[in-house]
Amino acid sequence: MGTGQKDCVLLVGLGNPGAVHVHSRHNVGQFVLDVLARHLNLKWVNNRRLNADLARGHCDGGDFLLARPLAFMNASGYPVLRIVHYFHIAAENAVIVYDDLNLPLGSYKVTHRVGSGGHLGMADVSEKLGECTRFRIGIGPKRDPEMDLKDYVLDRFSDEEQAALFYAMPTILEGLQEICLSGKTLA
Repeated sequence: MGTGQKDCVLLVGLGNPGAVHVHSRHNVGQFVLDVLARHLNLKWVNNRRLNADLARGHCDGGDFLLARPLAFMNASGYPVLRIVHYFHIAAENAVIVYDDLNLPLGSYKVTHRVGSGGHLGMADVSEKLGECTRFRIGIGPKRDPEMDLKDYVLDRFSDEEQAALFYAMPTILEGLQEICLSGKTLA
C-alpha cells in the first residue's frame, strides 16, 4: 500500500491486541471494522512499520482506509498519527471507532467534539492527532455498580449481548458506509 490522498477517509478501530481481547467490549471498534471489511470483501494487510493492520477500499465517494492499530488501547495515538502521516490523510478525515459505555448496547453516535469523554484510548488519539470524528458504539452501562470499570470493558460480551450487537450490526455498518460514501467527516 502506497501513500494516499488528503481527501481519503480513514476509519480506525480502537482495541487491544491479542486473542484474549478479541471479543471484549473494549475491542468493539476493531470488531465492527472486521465485519465491515468482510461485508465489503476487503483484505487486511499487516504493516509492521505502521504497527497496524490495514484494508483499503473504494466507494462512489472516493477512497477509504480501514485501520486496526496493534498497540494497546491507551497507546493508540502514535499508531494513528503514523498512519495519517504515511498516507497523507488530513486529520479531519480520520474517524475513530470505539466503545462507549454511556450509549445503549448496539447504538452508535457520530460526534465531532474535542475531548475523550473519559475514554483513555480516545484521549491518547486526541492528544496526538487533535480534532477528528468519533464514531462511538454503545456497549451499555455496567450492570453491577461495584464492578471495576477496567474489568467491565475488558470482559467479553454475554451471549445475549452478542446477539443484540449482531442484530444492530446492519445499522452500524450502514452508518460507517455512509461516511465512506459521502466522505462526511469534519472536513
